[in-house]
Amino acid sequence: RDAYRIAACVAAACVAYVYLTHRNQRAASGRNAVNDDAQFAREQIKLKRELAALATEGNLAGDPTNGGALKALTREECGGTCERYAWTQDEREICVLIDCEASATSRDVRVEVTSSRLVVVVCGKTILDGELTRRVVADECLWEMERTGEGRKRITITLIKQKKTYAKFHWPSVCVGEPTVDVEKFGHPVVGVNNQDAHA
Repeated sequence: RDAYRIAACVAAACVAYVYLTHRNQRAASGRNAVNDDAQFAREQIKLKRELAALATEGNLAGDPTNGGALKALTREECGGTCERYAWTQDEREICVLIDCEASATSRDVRVEVTSSRLVVVVCGKTILDGELTRRVVADECLWEMERTGEGRKRITITLIKQKKTYAKFHWPSVCVGEPTVDVEKFGHPVVGVNNQDAHA
């Protein structure tokens, strides 16, 4: 939270500096400062909405490697790549991506999801079989198979988290005992900006 406060202070200082510089330039050219105030207010609202939109995606965080500056994380950055599969995540979902031969069909795939366990078998080969890192909403999880442009097929398993996660509180792995990612590097989460509605 300290890093977030620092980031907020730095952002406020930057906005104030830009405002004063802009206003002085306008005043020097003889323009009305009232118009400057209105323009500044509009720009502030726009900035807050843009930040709120990023925050609602669950991947806006304070970057600990850059003094707590805000950073938008991609789903791929929040996941990882293992020998048998790759995975991504945002605040609501975990997506497990498995590439297989073009000859594979849905009959060759077995996916079993409970609130706390995941089993994935493709063409007789076990890809995942273990306790999930955290709980999911089993009834809302699904999987699909599609062709890729490389003459292969890809299985995408979408797991719906029971509880949303943000930044360094994201899942470090899909299942317990699987390779992990360092979620601490994602920094402190930013889940809203001055209660602004991203869709307003």
